[in-house]
Amino acid sequence: MRTRTAAASAALAGLLTLGAMVPAHADDGGAAESDHTYSHETTRTAAAGVGAFQTGGDNVHFSHTVPGAVNAHGWWKRISGPATKAKVTVDIQVKSGTGWRTLNTGTKTVYSGGGSAKRASAAWKCTNLIQRNSFRSVVDVDLVGYPDDSNKKITATQTLYCGT
Repeated sequence: MRTRTAAASAALAGLLTLGAMVPAHADDGGAAESDHTYSHETTRTAAAGVGAFQTGGDNVHFSHTVPGAVNAHGWWKRISGPATKAKVTVDIQVKSGTGWRTLNTGTKTVYSGGGSAKRASAAWKCTNLIQRNSFRSVVDVDLVGYPDDSNKKITATQTLYCGT
């Protein structure tokens, strides 16, 4: 649960957002992948005196370790400030009608950085590999012991042959 003071809300009004697409893949320790898996990071300020951090997440993609499953990962990187750990939550969502439905959620409290030990992951076992669906991941970072905003990182939509 998030709580904000008036000072924290005022500090958040000046939120800085910078997008970046950096080729990366989380299943193999960060080696680049040649298809459609990209890391998306957003730089955010937290409450006054807490500093700034990046929220990162990769596009939903087929797992390299579990055949017939899709997964997504979320992480954070500290830019400045005293926070050392954050609770990272990543949702795998599928397009459903005019909205999005969450298939699975992964949560982990991690140190800044990314990589296999410093990220949250969510997975979904496809019911078939014939049905085409649109997927995205949603990443939320909550700094441990510090207030921050309610913004979440939403990755690019991926169309995959994975039945839900």
